[in-house]
Amino acid sequence: MRDELAAAHVARLLSGGDEADQRRIADWIEADPRNAVAFARAEAAWEAAGRLRASPPSLAAPGRADRPIDIPRRRLLGALIPASAVASLAAIAWVVRPRGDSFSTAVGEQRQVTLADGSHVLLNTASAIEVVLRRTWREVRLLQGEALFSIAHDPRRPFVVAAQGARIRAVGTAFNVRLRKTLVELTVTDGLVAVTTADARSRRPAPALIPAREGAVIGRSIIAPVHLDEASLRRRTQWRTGVIEFDGETLEQVVDEFNRYRSRPIVIDDPGVASTRVGGRFELHESDKFLAALQSSFPIDAITDAGGGVLLTPRRTNSTATQ
Repeated sequence: MRDELAAAHVARLLSGGDEADQRRIADWIEADPRNAVAFARAEAAWEAAGRLRASPPSLAAPGRADRPIDIPRRRLLGALIPASAVASLAAIAWVVRPRGDSFSTAVGEQRQVTLADGSHVLLNTASAIEVVLRRTWREVRLLQGEALFSIAHDPRRPFVVAAQGARIRAVGTAFNVRLRKTLVELTVTDGLVAVTTADARSRRPAPALIPAREGAVIGRSIIAPVHLDEASLRRRTQWRTGVIEFDGETLEQVVDEFNRYRSRPIVIDDPGVASTRVGGRFELHESDKFLAALQSSFPIDAITDAGGGVLLTPRRTNSTATQ
């Protein structure tokens, strides 16, 4: 049954399926890894069938060189080996997930992008997105970094941000999405968004609804809503104004944040230094001012190497710090 359905999906796409078909088939593929393999197998079968029709002499029955053998599609499906399915996965991604316009920023750069539908995306440092806008749906894939989305209201065209397996759907709203090492951090500043995860889509539960002035931490199988007070909400989105603010974070957390905007990293070589709690408000590119304030307030030295990297180390007697 799965193979027959996959073959029907391939036939629909190759015969000129519309955008709604593409979305429906993409959802079916993502719902179960076995669906993706079946689709790959079916797509490879169609390619093989095309090659057979193009080369009848080599497949003719003995004594009947003018008539090619008619091999049923079901037999082609069953005869394909897994390697054929794997090889065709790239073709599936191209057919089902159309490529769109790409936008990115370098380290330390921010960029405002206005989409064709009137939506706005503000990219933070070292970030990248791919935008696909169609007649019946809109999608932005956050490939790396962080972005603030202001969505143009259009109830006929759902707007989805895809990020590390999470799908964040909104109509006429504003929200911030940041990719962390293993999680997606969502902050909703206006309106309402609906969130699903890669694992959740296979079970089809109701999406998690995150209202304005709230947030969520999203993993592959979890969506954890987070209440945000005024200070937390401000700190999560303050980067758009060129400011970075801390209030009791560890020095390790602060350094990670500053390193997002530096071409040469700050490195901590001591666990005690890393756990130091600090606070303050700085411009995004004022890490040098932060390091100066750090050395004046704590027994910590910042040693700069010839390449511009900085090492934070406990201050020792008679030590010198180069900035």
